Amino acid sequence: MRVNSLFLILLFVVGANAQDRSIDSLKRRLPGADQKDLLKTLIELSWEYRFVNADTARKYGLKALSLAQSMELPRQEAAALNNIGITHEAQGNYNEALTYELQALAIRKRMGDSASVAQTLNDIGIIYDEKGDYQKSLEYYFQARRIFEQGNDLFKIAMVISNIGIVLKEQKEYQKVVNSYYEALGIYKKIKNKFGIAACDANLGSVYLVMNRNDSALHYSLKSAQEFEALNNRQFLAASLTNAGMAYHKLGKVKEAIKLLMQSKSLNEEYDNKRELADLLIYLARMERETGDFRKGIELASQALVLSKKIGAKKVAMDSHKELALLWADAGNFEQAFRQYQFFDLVKDSLFETEKSKQISELQTRYETEKKEAKINLLVKDNELKDINIRENSYKIIGLLLLVIVLVAFGLLWQNRVKLKQQAALNSARAELRQLQLQAVIASQEEERKRFAADLHDGFGQMISALRLGLSRETPDGPAIQYALGLLNEMNVEIRNIAFNLMPQVLMKEGLEEALREFASRLTQSGGVTIDVQTYNLSPDIDAEKRIALYRICQEWTNNVIKYSGCRTIVIQAVQHPEELVITIEDDGSGFDKDRLITGAGNGWKNINSRLSLIGGSIDIDSQPGRKGTIAIIAVPVKPA
Repeated sequence: MRVNSLFLILLFVVGANAQDRSIDSLKRRLPGADQKDLLKTLIELSWEYRFVNADTARKYGLKALSLAQSMELPRQEAAALNNIGITHEAQGNYNEALTYELQALAIRKRMGDSASVAQTLNDIGIIYDEKGDYQKSLEYYFQARRIFEQGNDLFKIAMVISNIGIVLKEQKEYQKVVNSYYEALGIYKKIKNKFGIAACDANLGSVYLVMNRNDSALHYSLKSAQEFEALNNRQFLAASLTNAGMAYHKLGKVKEAIKLLMQSKSLNEEYDNKRELADLLIYLARMERETGDFRKGIELASQALVLSKKIGAKKVAMDSHKELALLWADAGNFEQAFRQYQFFDLVKDSLFETEKSKQISELQTRYETEKKEAKINLLVKDNELKDINIRENSYKIIGLLLLVIVLVAFGLLWQNRVKLKQQAALNSARAELRQLQLQAVIASQEEERKRFAADLHDGFGQMISALRLGLSRETPDGPAIQYALGLLNEMNVEIRNIAFNLMPQVLMKEGLEEALREFASRLTQSGGVTIDVQTYNLSPDIDAEKRIALYRICQEWTNNVIKYSGCRTIVIQAVQHPEELVITIEDDGSGFDKDRLITGAGNGWKNINSRLSLIGGSIDIDSQPGRKGTIAIIAVPVKPA
């Protein structure tokens, strides 16, 4: 079953009311317009209708194409071809979409319009992805990305990064997928693009669904559904509703799942989105199989198979055959099940070139067993003729068995030797890691003691000397007393600062959220940098060990960012999910080489990893030399509420 992901093919997205006003305004311009203005209006109407009604968008696009060709205007001809291709792709008419997009690409290459060429390359990559030709899809995406990066077009760069992530997800490179989506999301937030943010939320929901992180999948899918509904984007709203329905189903909430999946089905039928509708029908068929309604499940999976053949989507056809095989098998018709698995295997080989499915072998055995029972009488006579061949082959079999035994023995010895080497290397690495962590902790403690001693010596030593000098007179006058009181107030402030650095009381009494806010306030007041702390659903019941470790990690990372990156703004965001606490620290300073940080001799990074190891957490860093901005994502498991 293919989990829905979104393909970003837009130059921009407008709100529902603005879009309606734009369409009405363009329609009013049609009567009385001269040829040049009429052509421009037809192209704009085709673009505005692309996600409202694909058939209407294509009608305006074809009129614009005919007019542009008669007027010999290649730029407008390419725009019309591109718009028509987009409407066919949205409805799953992939062969027609490729025909129009390749014509648009040829014209734009002749004109030397690099920005339009890159956009068309991206659109062609989308079509090949949906057809299941992932190699060609990636080739077109990377061509588009190189051109976008040369022009420093942030929106387009984020768009193609998201599309590459979608292809990687089909190839099960899930960690790379998550990294791609977060990279694109960071760009969209930076340029404040609502559609891009919604699409990345939807894509995160889809990949978390594949990774069986169903709570996160539900959160991001529902969030993106609200965002697409606000944008009046009904095509992508359907995909988000599908993913949310699947997440509900996996969480055991069948009633909520069916409600959202049926809403998505209606939207896909309304928009005639054949690919997404086919995927949804396969999933609904699977749900019917789980409830035991095999007849209804076979009907739904067969509808999906018809759609897959109509649009030439091999991946959907493969999933349809597989689901039909499982339905027929559960219904007890092994002959039909085996036939469907044969079709499934043929499509699978053409896509992935893999070995035969184990399930095919099992069903084939069951089916052939039933057939052989009816042919036992005929086989008795054949066995008499085969006895002679058996005797001749027995010697060969014994020789082969001896050879296999020798090979297996050598293989087991070699495997055991490799395992011993791996275990020794692993033990050595663990011992080295423990030693490095211990050294980092000791160095951190010694550094803290030195700083504490320096604070006491430099701050309190001078103030106590001044206080002693001011009160050494036999009868101190009023100004001397006021001066002494001022020194005492300064000493009090210094004591509070030192105590806060050693262990903030607000951390132990009021929790991690208030401690981070006070820490940010102190650094902001010191000048030079602005720190903003944002928290969502942060529990006050986080245990003390995690609370202290997370605070020290944030403190260590923030101080290093201020010290080395030259940033002006830092945003600390803490979001608590049902089973995971995620802290994101984002700054606008200079990027750096992550490998140098990881392999460096500094104690700060080792101290951070030591604390994360103690609480079972992880850290992921997004930074590059020469690029502004760094994002650190810290994830720690928490007990469900």
